[in-house]
Amino acid sequence: MEKEVREFKDDSTDAWYVVGKVFLGIFAVATIVFLIFGERITHGKTTCTMLLLFHMYCPGCGCTRAFNHMVHLRIWESFLSNPFILTSVVMYTMFMINTFLCKHTKKLGFTSFPVTNLVYFDLIIMGFQWLIRNVLYVGWGLTVL
Repeated sequence: MEKEVREFKDDSTDAWYVVGKVFLGIFAVATIVFLIFGERITHGKTTCTMLLLFHMYCPGCGCTRAFNHMVHLRIWESFLSNPFILTSVVMYTMFMINTFLCKHTKKLGFTSFPVTNLVYFDLIIMGFQWLIRNVLYVGWGLTVL
């Protein structure tokens, strides 16, 4: 007997779900590494090429520190380092739970979960923080990193 699968309104949901399952393994390994070695990994001078060459932050500046802070439950420091990490984890968790419920139950979960729109929204957040961070840094020399 074949299991009934609910169709999703976003055609790419199944592909994002497969990517999400692969990312779950990567996230688990990275979490263990950062729990053990996180302070050593993030300690020291910046190695961001864009900052060294152009004296501007790249959109991903602070992501490693943000991940380390998040793993150690220092949420505010994680947000200040780069909000992209926290928003990505929250959106990823919501999407994976919802899709799991849709695929493995008949009534739970939302089949209209806007996964692609959430990815775009998260990229907009990254761009927005990058713009604000560089305006503050280049204009007034202010930084949270």
